[in-house]
Amino acid sequence: MTVMLVVVLALSVAYGLVNGMRDAPNAVALPVRSRALTPGPALALAAFMNLVGGVLSGGFMRAAWHTLPAELHGGGEALLLAGVGFLVAVGWGLFAWGRGMPVSMTHSLIAAVLGGSVALAITGDLRLYAEWLTGLAGVTVLGLLITPAVAWFLSWVVVTPATWIARDAAPGTVNNAARMTLAVSGAANALGHGVQSGQRITFVLLLAFAAAGTPEAVDWWLPLFVGVILAIGTLFGGWRIAHTLTERLVVLDPLRAGIAALVSSTLLFVGAYALHLPLSSTHAAVASIVGAGQNQRYTSVRWPEVSRIAAYWVLTLLVCAGAALLVTAAGSPLL
Repeated sequence: MTVMLVVVLALSVAYGLVNGMRDAPNAVALPVRSRALTPGPALALAAFMNLVGGVLSGGFMRAAWHTLPAELHGGGEALLLAGVGFLVAVGWGLFAWGRGMPVSMTHSLIAAVLGGSVALAITGDLRLYAEWLTGLAGVTVLGLLITPAVAWFLSWVVVTPATWIARDAAPGTVNNAARMTLAVSGAANALGHGVQSGQRITFVLLLAFAAAGTPEAVDWWLPLFVGVILAIGTLFGGWRIAHTLTERLVVLDPLRAGIAALVSSTLLFVGAYALHLPLSSTHAAVASIVGAGQNQRYTSVRWPEVSRIAAYWVLTLLVCAGAALLVTAAGSPLL
């Protein structure tokens, strides 16, 4: 049991590093592209804010511990579930990164946990509560549907009054104000990402600690641990994804870029603290960029690329759930 727990912790480190690297562009791509920040300071600021966000996600820890079904405590099934979840999410994240596709690490992890849960229920190793399984599936699909729709709509709507207010101002003045907004909203985006991702990593680690029967391990160090690995991963940056966000979707002026960054960062906090939904910083960033870019006098959104990204979002759920189901079913006889 101890060896399995160490393996799960090692996989959680890999997941946190890949998560930080892949999702760093959601916070830094627009500020760097609009010359609000240079790449080095932008990554350092994003890493620090991810660290703070990971620590702040610790408020979710105690409440989540008490929501785990009693059947998950003291058995190897939950350890297998956590390990497979991290493994599948890391594999899919690296695969999509190689193709420059901004996909959600949050949804890949939750989908993998769902797929593994179904496998354990089918094989009879774990009698899951129906409402727990249904609840996980519900919030995952709800987050996938709500985030892009709301982010696109708000960004598209806000552009109109913002351009009207700035209609008589000098372009240099407008661009400077927009770049200041980008610097602040980029930091807020990284903070929101740290909170959201920290909650997901903490939740899966709680599965592992519940299986190992070590509730005393759920302590102050866990959110700090999560924040540190997210911050280290962020420092590596994911410029392949940044190129997709700033060049392959739509090219934004600083004003629209500032609106997109502000909308996406706001949604992450609303999702974490008001709606208690696992919202993806990737979904929010992409949809906000498309919404702000669509509200222009000329057609600038590259819809074939947007369609490809949307297809990868759906594939994230299907592939990660399916892969986790197969790996968990294959591994369950070993328990």
